[in-house]
Amino acid sequence: MAARTVLVTAAPPNPNGDLHLGHLTGPFLGADVLTRYLRQRGHRVLYVTYTDDLSPYVLRKAEEIDHKPEATAYLYGRRMEQTLALASMLPDYYEHPFREPVHVRTINAFFNRLWQSGKLEVDETPAFYCSRCRRYLYEAHVRGHCQFCAAPSDGFYCEECALPQEPAGLAEPRCIRCDHRPEIRRIQRIVFPLDRYADALEAYYASVSWRPRLHDYCHDLLRRGLPPTPISRVSAYGAPVPLPDWTGHILDTWYSGIFGYLAATRAYAAANGETPGWRGWWDERSAEVVQFIGIDCGFSHAVLWPALLIAHGGIALPRTIVPNEFYRLEGEKFSTSRGHAIWGADFLRDNDADLTRLFLCLTNPESEQTSFARSEYDRFVAGIEPRLRRIAAAAGSSGSEIWDGDALAAARGLPARVARSLEPETFSLRAAAAALVETVEATGAALPERAALPHDVAAVIAATAAPILPRWAARLWGDLGLAFADAQAETIPWPAGSEDEAASTEAVEAAVG
Repeated sequence: MAARTVLVTAAPPNPNGDLHLGHLTGPFLGADVLTRYLRQRGHRVLYVTYTDDLSPYVLRKAEEIDHKPEATAYLYGRRMEQTLALASMLPDYYEHPFREPVHVRTINAFFNRLWQSGKLEVDETPAFYCSRCRRYLYEAHVRGHCQFCAAPSDGFYCEECALPQEPAGLAEPRCIRCDHRPEIRRIQRIVFPLDRYADALEAYYASVSWRPRLHDYCHDLLRRGLPPTPISRVSAYGAPVPLPDWTGHILDTWYSGIFGYLAATRAYAAANGETPGWRGWWDERSAEVVQFIGIDCGFSHAVLWPALLIAHGGIALPRTIVPNEFYRLEGEKFSTSRGHAIWGADFLRDNDADLTRLFLCLTNPESEQTSFARSEYDRFVAGIEPRLRRIAAAAGSSGSEIWDGDALAAARGLPARVARSLEPETFSLRAAAAALVETVEATGAALPERAALPHDVAAVIAATAAPILPRWAARLWGDLGLAFADAQAETIPWPAGSEDEAASTEAVEAAVG
């Protein structure tokens, strides 16, 4: 298999709170598992994201807790990183706009190129204005009902149907700060003429294979007609529009988000002395970009941002976008305000990170909303943990290798089953985890007392489990006395011949030395 250059991203979180289990089971988990798997296959992979420090949700949280926005972003950004580290999900580079000037410099550079090439326009558009608070209301500062599905929504994306609200189109709007009904004013804003790229987007969608919900969503937007999209706002909070006549206007973070990924890549390259820097990871001729998102980010990642990259030219469009639906808690939506949440850091301090990852994979909301139930998690752990311990103990045993033939064949065929589920275009955490659990349960149950697990089978299980159970797999690999492909990163090589379910013992042994 030829080595590929793959850039993996996870949708940037708003640093206005810590990460709960619903956050962890989404883009972060998927991006981490894919990155680990592709590295095991010998590909050149980079996983980046950033905190959306300039989001209005940070300003709203800062006002609620009486902090400066910079302090708020720093506080919750650190908590998020600590939680991701506890879950073994920390990206290769996690960029923070307030602390790293490269972020605003990068989005300004791309804005200027689009502006100077005539790809952006100026138009008068409606906007909400609160006369009591004396400010324009966007996104986090206005609440109402979606104009399309009537679900409760803030002022930009609807979490239920994922459709963007037209400027000032939110039904029954209220100011978040004072609960006053805002008026509508018309103001000059910089606009990206998204409708001009409908044909290019249609051709792009024909060239990719995405999950049905996202595919249908994109084609539904094309049928509706793509709206001109304002990319600037009248606000004192954010990255200022880098034009002399636009004082008091900032660039919308939903517009600039794609360039945030480029900034994070650029920062990583600079930190590691890489040449040619970020361009090598985004080269449309040689790089593959895979993005993990919540379905509510479908408009930005699958419509607006590809169109911006097409308008700019020379940058790789996402080959694969992997969306997930919402993950619920005991059947209800995670809610910080109602205290209906399990915070990732709290949970992971008392529960094994690998087992948490495995359970979140099995219950991942890939195509429909799913739910975390504590009782189900406890039953799962009580069943699988002894099996994992039994496998680890048998791998280091000097006892007899007489063992169940069917379970042995299933274990040796495991890499092929998991590999099919972890390639970007067919990515399924649930399928990969189910195959792993099935093999672990069969193997653990089939091992008699004091039996030794054949060396090659133990190595196959460790290597195939590594993307999902990285700590357990690394310990088992080390106990087997096997060399890591990258000792510092503890990267375990993927078993050779894993595309063939009947991979021979010789091929497996060759893969593990």
